[in-house]
Amino acid sequence: MVNTSNLILAATVIGSAFASPIYPVEKRAVTPNSTGTNGGYYYSFWSDGAGNVQYTNGSGGSYSVQWTNAGNFVAGKGWKPGSARTINYSGTFNSPGNGYLSIYGWTTNPLVEYYIVESYGSYNPGSGGQKKGTVVSDGATYDIYVSTRTNQPSILGTSTFQQYWSVRQSKRIGGTVTTANHFNAWAAAGLKLGSHDYQILACEGYQSSGSCSLTVSEGSSSGNNNGGGQTTTRPPTQTTSRATTQNGGGGGNCAAKWGQCGGQGWTGATCCASGSTCRASNQWYSQCL
Repeated sequence: MVNTSNLILAATVIGSAFASPIYPVEKRAVTPNSTGTNGGYYYSFWSDGAGNVQYTNGSGGSYSVQWTNAGNFVAGKGWKPGSARTINYSGTFNSPGNGYLSIYGWTTNPLVEYYIVESYGSYNPGSGGQKKGTVVSDGATYDIYVSTRTNQPSILGTSTFQQYWSVRQSKRIGGTVTTANHFNAWAAAGLKLGSHDYQILACEGYQSSGSCSLTVSEGSSSGNNNGGGQTTTRPPTQTTSRATTQNGGGGGNCAAKWGQCGGQGWTGATCCASGSTCRASNQWYSQCL
């Protein structure tokens, strides 16, 4: 959530100072707050102690959470450090109230908290930020937002930092997330990431009840639309920009400002609406700016 998520993950990383339960452990059905390695994956679980939250690590990249009248919690499995990897996931996510499912991580220098939101309940977690455009990736359009947190807890202690959001317009539970597409689109919008800390498939809830049972794994570039794979290992092959007109390029309707207009494997519009220019971020992604 825009107003609480930094508190959640800051507590996960910076330790017991933020992990103290409100009630004695024996009086609440909550798995102890912790981070570590399980099944070959990095995991993180934090709850503020309100309500009942039960986090369970499964085999490999699997985990599950059951929560009832929760205050704040975030849980998930992934990697440390994160990277521009292709992530596959599957499972169930049931959050009719305020909760969401996302690829979640942090970077340092600059300090950034980021989300690629795949599904959510009653609240769009990016809506409190400033919209910066859209990105098309893995068969859907995501809205890009940025928000600023001032003097709030983070993985580096109390700090001022930005949150970057990609929120999927059509919710789904299961599929492939090509994180490089989002990272490149954020960069094209002036939202720069730093050195990666951790990166997880997160199930999060705020003052709600629900459940999730999820499995995460690292995928490959094969079969991913709009590029994919660990694009950090591929140097950009095109850095110049090209101006286009309203009905130029491949003909038909041109992409709106902030929309995708090119990249390897791209089959959509290759021209931009009047007043915007198609700019190549790398071989996989170009955007109307």
